[in-house]
Amino acid sequence: MTVENSALLFQGILFLSLAYYYLKKPPKKINHLYGYRTRRSMANQEIWDFANRQSAKDFWRVAIATVAIGVILLLFDISFKVFIQVGVLLIGLGISVWHTEKEIDKFFDKNGNKKG
Repeated sequence: MTVENSALLFQGILFLSLAYYYLKKPPKKINHLYGYRTRRSMANQEIWDFANRQSAKDFWRVAIATVAIGVILLLFDISFKVFIQVGVLLIGLGISVWHTEKEIDKFFDKNGNKKG
């Protein structure tokens, strides 16, 4: 197994492990070190809890996609496999941030109060 192929597997497994941990043990209190930290998500504890649950689900999906792409890339002899996988990861993370913010907008108003 080449170094590049090992890196593909390592990246996927590492991100999958981190996503699993985040899914099972989301941060309980608002903090500046760990969790989904945006101005909106840190507005109050209710939004913090909601945003961290939502983003953990999205990160898990991105992690699974990253591993799947890594396994598929192992089957082909192409250059820059690791960069392709990192690109998929970054795009997936961007989409998950966008999705989490949309979900916050759906359930909370601009003042941080729950809608409906």
